[in-house]
Amino acid sequence: MPYIIATMWLAIFVFLAVYLGRTPKGRGWRSILWHSHKVRRNTTIALITAAVIVATFILLPSPSSSHIESRPIFEGYAQSLVLELQAQGAMAIDSTCDLDAPQPELAYVLPTIIGVYNDIVRKPTTPRLARLDDIIVIYFDGYKQFKNRSINIVKGIQKKLGPRYVVQIINGETSHELKVAYRGKLWDNEQLCGLPAMEASIHEGVDPALLMSIIRHTSSFDFNHEGSNRERGLLAIESGYGLEQIFAGARELKAVLDSAQNTEDAVAAFYPLRDMQGLNSEWRKNPSRSRWVEEVLADVPFYRNNGLQITK
Repeated sequence: MPYIIATMWLAIFVFLAVYLGRTPKGRGWRSILWHSHKVRRNTTIALITAAVIVATFILLPSPSSSHIESRPIFEGYAQSLVLELQAQGAMAIDSTCDLDAPQPELAYVLPTIIGVYNDIVRKPTTPRLARLDDIIVIYFDGYKQFKNRSINIVKGIQKKLGPRYVVQIINGETSHELKVAYRGKLWDNEQLCGLPAMEASIHEGVDPALLMSIIRHTSSFDFNHEGSNRERGLLAIESGYGLEQIFAGARELKAVLDSAQNTEDAVAAFYPLRDMQGLNSEWRKNPSRSRWVEEVLADVPFYRNNGLQITK
């Protein structure tokens, strides 16, 4: 955008110079001025300077022009989630399993799938993840017969995940293969931010619904959002890139909640226009800021009703 504006002004300048130079008075002034050594020198310097400025705008892209693709960010988070399940001993990962681009809509439900299996099978073995891309493939090893357990596992997972997921178990002699596919619409950033927000909130001891509402009213879950302070990201703060801002935001929310007199004052500290103090009553005198705080708090029940709450 800057180089377009610079080019436009240069074009206007050239047009006026050519147009005025073709008039009788313009030709007269041009003749007088051009015979002055000082005028010729200053004009040459000005033209060179203008050319350098335009070339700089054209050849050197603005740092804020880079666009962040959100899908790879969530795939990276999904991969870390799977590796954490392995580290906890909740499941094993087969050596042939490719985790380069796990589908978040599937990776996010892995804990639910494992939980259903552990609840139904009396002596569960460690599930073995064989595939996670556009489908989940998990093996339950060490069972000669599954019979009713297969039916109960499929029903249990289907009930938890809903109709957008297709669940199937193929019984073998000593190993049973579970397949789960997602047939719904790909989740948007808001849905995909839910699990990281929950994780960050549990770690910091804050309300995940409040954190999600603050993100919603700050950036609408746009990683490319740029705040008034020129910082970019979900919360437009200095700390963190991508999903890291959710965890940094949870820490900041914890800090302001501990310092503020009430939740309203704490939320006011996150107001996108950060040219005013947040932790005092002065923000209430600003209609825009007061309305923003009201909107954030009004959406908190929505997120709680959709499962974003820490059960004690």
